[in-house]
Amino acid sequence: MARARRGCFSVAMRSAGILVFFAILFAAGLGYFLWRALNTPFSSAQEPVLFEVQKGWNSGTILDRLRQKGVLRDDFIPLAYLKILRRGDSLKAGVYEFEGPMSPIAVIDKLVAGDVIFRSVFIREGVDRFAVGEAMAAAGFGSVDEWKEITSQPDLIRDLAPDADSLEGYLFPDTYKLTPGTPPSKIAAVMVQNFREKFGDQLAYISTGLSLHETVTLASIVETEARLPDERPVIAGVYLNRIRKGMLLGADPTVIYALKLDGTWDGNIRRVDLDNDSPYNTYRKRGLPPGPIANPGLASLEASARPAANDFYYFVSRNDGSHVFARSLSEHNRNVQEFQRDFFRRKRAEEKAAAPPGTEAQ
Repeated sequence: MARARRGCFSVAMRSAGILVFFAILFAAGLGYFLWRALNTPFSSAQEPVLFEVQKGWNSGTILDRLRQKGVLRDDFIPLAYLKILRRGDSLKAGVYEFEGPMSPIAVIDKLVAGDVIFRSVFIREGVDRFAVGEAMAAAGFGSVDEWKEITSQPDLIRDLAPDADSLEGYLFPDTYKLTPGTPPSKIAAVMVQNFREKFGDQLAYISTGLSLHETVTLASIVETEARLPDERPVIAGVYLNRIRKGMLLGADPTVIYALKLDGTWDGNIRRVDLDNDSPYNTYRKRGLPPGPIANPGLASLEASARPAANDFYYFVSRNDGSHVFARSLSEHNRNVQEFQRDFFRRKRAEEKAAAPPGTEAQ
């Protein structure tokens, strides 16, 4: 009887051992399957996939939609991995780019890290709203016509500048990191908010008696004329002197802007353009134009809020980025003769002398 019991026990032990062996084998196979499923790159998309994770979406929704987009082979195993082994991690909202085959773990790592994509758009100081629209459209953010329409509406700055007829001057120059698909209206709002944040705290320091809108208008002219930082306050002071004396400002950039508004700007100012009856033509209309002609940077805004006190009324370029300033028209005329007429006469003579024999310098 004892021998029979020992035999039954041995059979049971062997059976249990076999079951344990197969359980271990099964677990190992399952583990390998899951490891392979989580680490094997996959993509059924032929092109890079742009995918937006919206706020409020849960993990299941995100992974299921990635499966539908061809980024994941399935969503069940990645979801189980996320819920069991990475319970403390959350998937971040934003726009992502998935290019080429990626493993589910790599996809989840990207979503957890919030590795969203941006496109950088640089808007330099002194460009007008039309150039802003062209730069944004070239980067894939709306069309030129959309930007013309949006920037022609001054609602975003109505509290700052009740008399403004567009957003010109308030689209703050900067480098903007934008997610693909951001609508132009939202970008314009960001640019205006940037203006508020950068210049808003200095509004109380405007020392000229000009309104904010007039200050921004003056700054836009200074921005298009000045090249050297230390000349900005001086040039702002020159224009302010002219305004106070009732003189014409005579700024070429305002003529260019008038031509742009008319749709006739072709890159050249002609004598007839100086007779344009536009309110932006400061060769005919006294005082500041009705609004900015470009979007000034912070340095020009600060210079126009606190210009350098001086008794200059004229300036002319030295053709090296700097200007020479004058107190009287006769002094200015002498400067024009020296730094413009004589300068270009000498330059043409030098080019002609340097030209190979038998050719004419262009």
